[in-house]
Amino acid sequence: MGEPFFGTFLTKKYLKFTDQTTYEVLSSLTKNEALIKVLTAQYGDYGLPPRQSSFAMHASVVKHYFGGGSFPVGGSGAIVSTVNEVLEAHGAQIMTNAEVAEIRIEQGKVLGVRMRDGKDIAADQVVSGVGIFNTYEQLIPETLRAKYKFEAQLQKIQPSVGHGCLYIGLKGSPESLKLPKNNLWIYPEGVDHDQAVADYLEDQDRPFPVVYISFPAAKDPSWNARYPDRSTIDVITLLPYETFAQWEGTQWMHRGAEYEALKEQIAQRLLVHLFEQLPHLKDHIDHYELSTPLTTKNFANYQKGELYGIDHSPSRYRQKFLQPRTPIKGLYLTGQDIVTAGVGGALFSGLITASAMTGRNYMKRVVRD
Repeated sequence: MGEPFFGTFLTKKYLKFTDQTTYEVLSSLTKNEALIKVLTAQYGDYGLPPRQSSFAMHASVVKHYFGGGSFPVGGSGAIVSTVNEVLEAHGAQIMTNAEVAEIRIEQGKVLGVRMRDGKDIAADQVVSGVGIFNTYEQLIPETLRAKYKFEAQLQKIQPSVGHGCLYIGLKGSPESLKLPKNNLWIYPEGVDHDQAVADYLEDQDRPFPVVYISFPAAKDPSWNARYPDRSTIDVITLLPYETFAQWEGTQWMHRGAEYEALKEQIAQRLLVHLFEQLPHLKDHIDHYELSTPLTTKNFANYQKGELYGIDHSPSRYRQKFLQPRTPIKGLYLTGQDIVTAGVGGALFSGLITASAMTGRNYMKRVVRD
């Protein structure tokens, strides 16, 4: 059944590690602070430094790298096109630029959704993958939020960190530019991850607490056939939403000169990190554009531009409402908020939600097949 299947993640043994921070576990194994900093170098994959993150989240990220990283041939869009083919083959209709305004509910039961253009779509089951904050605050009528105490539940969790990404286009193939296929993680020296984050949040002229550099063009074996003599690089760092809150309500790409100046300042700081690692790229950049938390909000509708849904702190794993079933009959949740951060966590949540809806253990079938 779906519920017992989901419940296996909440066993006493599992909670022993979710209840501890990453630092608590690692510091019980070694007192070498430099080693702990190295072992937690990929904390950016889930957004919380070691003294704040649940060890279970850290362990799952590290474990999944043991077999090496993967990159979809054709880029992330290949995932969408592959899934689309399967869905359409089973009679699903896929709509884009179709915003849901409200989940229609009467007498505690889902009736469907009302679209932003006023159209009603009838359904006795609705699955929301837009995040628990968006679902409960944006799509559920206020009277029902109060009835089911959704707002009280949301007080027990926090949105994850906001971020910025510098998207870089270069002239030259990945091979000619000697782009690596591995990711780069860059941190300030002489300070641990938690202190680096605290220092930066206090004064954003301080060094970035983390800079992540990825080379998607070099990882994709189909890249050169699709984009000859061109390459891309992504540079990501922590950017608090509050830094850009004054431009809330402005239109994407039309936020004004002051906003653009701030973006350029941050972009130049990130480029310094890139050129320190790969100085030969200075004369090959054709274009770059920095996203901010407002950009994330514009495209993903996360209210504070959060990167990973909700924080993966120890307390998060004790919240029993973070599961597929909701108190409203026919309304289910899916996505990284009910499992863990990232593409893998979000995909895995689909199996859990499907199990909760049908009473079938799909994970067992996947592993068996």
